[in-house]
Amino acid sequence: MTAKVYWCARDLAGSPWGNHHFILVVQGTPRITSTMNVTWQSFSGSQFFTIGAFKKTKGGTSRLLVQYNETSDVEAVKEVLNPKRAAAKWADFDLERHALKPPGGRTLDAFVKEILTRAEHYKKNEAKTPIPYSLLDENCAAWVNSLLKACGLSQAERQKAGEFSGFDWGEEDTIPARYFQ
Repeated sequence: MTAKVYWCARDLAGSPWGNHHFILVVQGTPRITSTMNVTWQSFSGSQFFTIGAFKKTKGGTSRLLVQYNETSDVEAVKEVLNPKRAAAKWADFDLERHALKPPGGRTLDAFVKEILTRAEHYKKNEAKTPIPYSLLDENCAAWVNSLLKACGLSQAERQKAGEFSGFDWGEEDTIPARYFQ
């Protein structure tokens, strides 16, 4: 299996009307070693992890916070790895994914390390100056777009990779770059 990084979108938990964006890292060849202690998920002979930003209430305010291996993201990946797991409901976790190429001639391992490093910078900076969650602006899609911009993906690459079925609010919006530095 080839190692890959994807920009993904899945149904919102319980609703097919919108979607949730996140990053999926799949282990394979070449081997990804720069995971900064993020736990690999194992399922159906594959290893992967997810990273995304979610609306969480903290201090009485709805904020956009980073989470690794969030339950619904992991379940969406498992449905792709084993379609028999897919829920027979109106809204399951239908997953779409677009493979990303490491920018600037970087290795895949270096790209994954940069994604995780920038996500950790966001966590640190957001804790100092919170980002209020906004369905139309500062949301999961804007977070993925901003993170990938900080990692060096061009606007054209991000626009192509960020287009999914359903409503994609915020996939072309960006969060200030200082949060990822």
